[in-house]
Order: sequence, then C-alpha cells, then structure tokens
Amino acid sequence: MIKKLGLASMVGLMGIMSACGGAATDNAPAAGSTTPAKDAAQSNGKVTEISMQIAWASDSGRGKAIQEMIDQFQKENPNVKVNLLGGVQTGQKLLTQILSGKSPEVLQISYGDAKPLAAQGAFVDLMKDFGAEKTNYMPQIWTLAEDNGKLMGMPWLGHTIEVIYNKTLFEKAGIKDTPKTWDEFYAVAKKLTVDTNGDGKPDQFGIGLAGKQSGDLAWMYDLFAGQAGAKLVTQNNGQSEVAINSPEGIKALDFYTKLLKETSPPDSLTKDGGAIQTDFANQVVAMELSGPWGVGTAWKTNGKFEGGVFEVPTGPAGKATEVTTYLLSVPTGVTGDKLAASEKLIKFLCSKQGQEMVMNGEKGDDGKYYPYRMPIRKDMEDTKFYNDHPEFKVFMKGIEYPMTLFPIPQWAQISDEVYTSALNQAVSGKISSADALKMVQEKGNAIIKNSK
Repeated sequence: MIKKLGLASMVGLMGIMSACGGAATDNAPAAGSTTPAKDAAQSNGKVTEISMQIAWASDSGRGKAIQEMIDQFQKENPNVKVNLLGGVQTGQKLLTQILSGKSPEVLQISYGDAKPLAAQGAFVDLMKDFGAEKTNYMPQIWTLAEDNGKLMGMPWLGHTIEVIYNKTLFEKAGIKDTPKTWDEFYAVAKKLTVDTNGDGKPDQFGIGLAGKQSGDLAWMYDLFAGQAGAKLVTQNNGQSEVAINSPEGIKALDFYTKLLKETSPPDSLTKDGGAIQTDFANQVVAMELSGPWGVGTAWKTNGKFEGGVFEVPTGPAGKATEVTTYLLSVPTGVTGDKLAASEKLIKFLCSKQGQEMVMNGEKGDDGKYYPYRMPIRKDMEDTKFYNDHPEFKVFMKGIEYPMTLFPIPQWAQISDEVYTSALNQAVSGKISSADALKMVQEKGNAIIKNSK
C-alpha cells in the first residue's frame, strides 16, 4: 500500500499508501486546556485563524472525517478557527512553499518525507512542548518523528500491515488455525487454491499478491524480506549502502515468487493493491495483506462472508511488517499566536480523545462508517472501538516489529528507477532473484553516490 521525496520525491506508502497516532500524557493538559504560556493568545477574546493541510482531498471521505475532529476541537476551543485544506505538497515543492512563508500552519507529513525536509530547516522543533508525550508511543514510532534530538512532528495517523482473511473460506476448507510460520502460510495458501467450478482450473486462490511494477509490489516483498532478516540499507563507515542483495533477501524473493505463482491468480503480474482488494471482496482470494481499511472490505459485502485478521507469518528471522505514520508538523516561521493555536490543535488531535475519533472512520457510499487508518498511540486498546472490534488490536501488535520501507531519502528514487522494475522482472520469471537484487545493489549504490 499504503507517497515520497528525497529532494527526489518521496513516496508515502499506501496507496499506497500512504498513515499514525498521537498523544497526551496522563499529566499533560487536557485536550481543551492550555499551558500558561499559551493562555495569553487565547484569553483576550481574540480568534486566531490557522490552516491545516492533509494528505487527502478536504471533501473526500477522509477529509470529512478529519473535519469532524476539527469541529470538535473548535467547539472546545472557540478562540481558534481552523481551515482544512487538502492535498499537501511533498518534496521540493513543499520545501519551497514552507521557506516562502506561504505554507499552512499545520501539515500532515509522511515520516519518509520528514527527515529530508527537516535537514533543510523546514519545521519548528516541537520537543519542548511535546517531548513528554514520548511515553505514549512505542520507541520504534517515536524514532520516526525525531531527527538529531529535535521533534519534527507529532505521530498522528498510521497503519501497520497484517493478513486479512476470509473466515468463511477457511472454515469451508477445514482450516481451524491461522498460519504462524512461512511453511504454514504456504500450506494454507495452497489448500485454499482450488477449482470450485469443475473446469480443471483453480478459480479460488489462497492469497492476493502484487506482481505489477508498482510500490505495492515493493512493500509486499519488503515484509517477507524483513521476516527473512534482510535489510534494505546498511551503514558502512558512515555511508549508506544498498544491502537487500543478500542470502536473506534472495530467499525472501524466491518465497514471494513461489507464493505468487502457485497460490495467487494467474493475472497477478498485472495487479496492484487495489485490484487485490477487489479480488478479496469477490472471494477470488482468501487472504490479502492490508492495513485497517482492509477489514472494511469484508464489512461492505453485507454478510457474504466473515472477515478476520491475523498477524503476518514468522519468517526465518521473526516477524516484520510495514509501519507507516503521518506526523503533524508546524513549518518554520510560524510564531506567536499562530504557533500557540497550532500546537493546541496538534495536542487535541494527538490526545486520547482525538485518537478515539480516528477510529470513527470515514463514511462509505452506503452511509456506514469504515476505518481508514489507526492511532499509533500504544494506550488505545481499552477504548470502546477496540473493545467492540478486537480484530483491530492485531494491527496494534504490528507496531512491535516494524519494517522501515524508506530507510534513507534516496530510497524513493531507487524504488522508482530500479527496485520495482527488478522485482517485477524476478516475479515474472524474466531474471532470477539473485540477478534482480544484484541490479538493485549496483544501480542503487550509484544513485546514493550521485546524490551527494
């Protein structure tokens, strides 16, 4: 799934992808309160107007869901008016916007975009006012928001990737336990790949996997690479080097290719994540790799089948999955009342109250609400939503074993120019896994060297 930059443009994942959760400590001010330093800006009857720009269109389902959060904030904070804008820029365009002083006061930033921008002085350091929030996050998440001791933004919305499965098809096949290891995962996928109409060809498949040259192919393979113990990049004497060309990386690509060829639809080489979701909804595939939004795919079938969630399988080196987070950042140059109002909005959206509203979801065409991202705070499991829908707790587990898909700024360019193409050639049988990853290593290292 689950977008990009580099001062090469950085893809945030998802659809990507491209999403995180926020926070307020137990002893922090309540969502509607302020610290004394900020009271002056809000206590004189003056209304401070700010803008917040998000990754999606403001009139989209997700934009409307976020507007409901802002409406609640404004109800509790009548001295702040927030204008919601859609379609935040990325990369050089966003940097130019920020340095020109024309940027909105609050920006939704993909963690992959944040560090390259921070290196250019793009953000206000929020550590002083939000550093105490660190205890509300897993260390792996907080690290994505930090850069050289500065806080680039507060984790807000995000997702992890787990396995969404068709419980009805599992029961029909007599599968009582969800697979835990690679071997079990392959065996279950094979058992679910069957000819149901008697024409001699399978028409139901175990799992949907992307084979099309796209970001979806890259992140799906990356999960297995992490489970095998492979790394995308390593550091050698302070220099970044492509590391995916390793026995672990080759083993993962061989396994991914085997799954795709033997347990996925024959047209998988033309499919990305969106097409796989359609196959899952139509019960063409019994499993898919997805974030929280994937559960809604089963809900939208109005009872045609029951969906469930289980953790990604354990590979030779353990579990690994994509963990993506969006930050709420304040661009450099925002000061005074506008900075105080911006921080107040961020504190609300990242409070436990604000994070519960994330799980209200977005309205679908049928008028019902469906989750589209999740909070990244680690203290949300006792909330009503998670108690009513415990399957979503599986996504919270994923935070404990993250796979960083954009470890260095140049990886976006490497992905665009060589990685996805090499992976596509491997899974389509044009070249071997070893040759594909050797190509990534050679061309990727050249990109890193030339970017300096």
